[in-house]
Order: sequence, then C-alpha cells, then structure tokens
Amino acid sequence: MLAFLLSLMLAVPGGATDSGAVFAKGQRFQAEVARTDMDRARGLMYRQSLAKDQCMIFLYEEDGYHAIWMKNCLISLDVVWTLADGTIVEMTENVPPCSPVLGNDCPNYGGTQPSRFFVEFAPGTIRRLGLKKGDRLGWELSLGNGQALVGGAPAPKDGPKAKGRKK
Repeated sequence: MLAFLLSLMLAVPGGATDSGAVFAKGQRFQAEVARTDMDRARGLMYRQSLAKDQCMIFLYEEDGYHAIWMKNCLISLDVVWTLADGTIVEMTENVPPCSPVLGNDCPNYGGTQPSRFFVEFAPGTIRRLGLKKGDRLGWELSLGNGQALVGGAPAPKDGPKAKGRKK
C-alpha cells in the first residue's frame, strides 16, 4: 500500500494546489510550483514532455547555491536561476537527462551563483526568448496554503504575447 501511495505522489506534478504563472520577455508560462523539499526533489522526474508554455519554478526561503541534477528525468530542460527580485544570475541550456546507467552519480548543473529561485523550461526556451543574465523574470503564484506570491518583473500587459491573460 505504501508503494502505491508513493507512486501516486510521484505521478502528481509538484504540489497540485500550488500553481500560477511565470513571465519572461513578455511571454506567460503556466507554472507548477516546487516549494517543499519533496516537491523540489521530485521536480520534473518521469515527465515525457514539457509544453513550450509550461515551466516549473523552484522556491527557496533563502539565497543559496541551488544546483540541479537530472536523475530520473526523461527530457532535456533549459534552467534559469534568479535573485529574489527575478534578476537572472545564471542559465543553462538543454540540460540532458541523466543516463540510468549512472545510478546516483548524475552530474550537477548550475548553482554556481547564489540565487533564490530557479525555473525549468522546455528546451530551446532561453534561445527562443533571447534570455540573458541581467534580464528579469516575474511570477504570480497561488499556493495551497492560501498565500499569493507575486514578484520579479511585472506581468505583461494583455496583448498578443500574453497568452491566457484575461482583460
């Protein structure tokens, strides 16, 4: 029974009640939120795909060196690390999945600069948007505990680039 419950937890993407949007260069991304140790450890493991308009944002209470590894990941990802105000301090494009042959010896990526958050996007997002260090991301998140977390760069105004925004 415990194994069944654990498999269900792995199948449910990061904190089913934590969600919202991340904004980058006028684009809106539907965001899953990883804010607990369990959510952050699971991340995007076992996903077969990640749509171009989706992402996962990893929240931390303090700045730190937040490296990632790709154990049990099936897809490549673009990753962007930010300060608390959304300023991009580090980026890594097309991070590959870790081969199962490596077991727990998967390499780490990023986390060489202190950051508060990081966001995992579909591969090609950094290049497609022309993101660079110093640019700012923004977010509007609703957490399961009733808290709203809004920060970083302002949300884009309604328009052709801001898909899914209500007027």
